[in-house]
Amino acid sequence: MTSSIYKATVYLFLCSLVFQPLSASSTNQLIIKPSVCMVKKLGDSCQMKVKVIWHNTYPVDACLFQNDLRLICWENTQDINADIHISLDQDMKFILKQNEKILAYQQIKINTILPKKYRRRLRADWSFF
Repeated sequence: MTSSIYKATVYLFLCSLVFQPLSASSTNQLIIKPSVCMVKKLGDSCQMKVKVIWHNTYPVDACLFQNDLRLICWENTQDINADIHISLDQDMKFILKQNEKILAYQQIKINTILPKKYRRRLRADWSFF
């Protein structure tokens, strides 16, 4: 009895290894460069031109969303290599969807040139000496 359970477990494991590349190949990584936007101070808006790169093994209809806002769509494409202009006020998640199915996503961060908090002085401004 245990040997048949063992054989079935090994068989399922081997099948999952064989068929995993078929399902994993349809979901590839979305690359958006640059992935960081620099602003002078926190709260400033950032506008920049980014390159969107994505590849799939078969053609799909896909749309790129910035949070819930649809930016651009492609029909019957395997490769995406596009330059788009974006505007950010805070860290944003960019999602590539086929209908409601999420194909890939990437987070774009905002960094400030000035530090968020200033370092506290180690001594007071006034002194007797």
